[in-house]
Amino acid sequence: MNECICSSCKNLKSIINENDRDKNGIAEEYECEYGLPSEKCSDCEEDTCELTCDNYRSDCEEEEFIISKCVKCGNELKIVSGNNEDGEVYCVTCYLNK
Repeated sequence: MNECICSSCKNLKSIINENDRDKNGIAEEYECEYGLPSEKCSDCEEDTCELTCDNYRSDCEEEEFIISKCVKCGNELKIVSGNNEDGEVYCVTCYLNK
């Protein structure tokens, strides 16, 4: 018995309902940034799933980090490798004050 591949995918992002004040904006719906692996997924009520997805990334995988420095103040930052390879890196304070 296999569980849905989407339930453990890192590409799944929560959708926050800003109109739901009783639950303090806690997400109850999730959406994949690449879309669902099948059109049948949107109406699926099954407990098991046999689908595979080319965009699947396990949410249990460890990310690889690199150390970079803020271009403005020089503070060392730990960032996910593969992100911002060509761009400038700012710490939160410098980014908000630029």
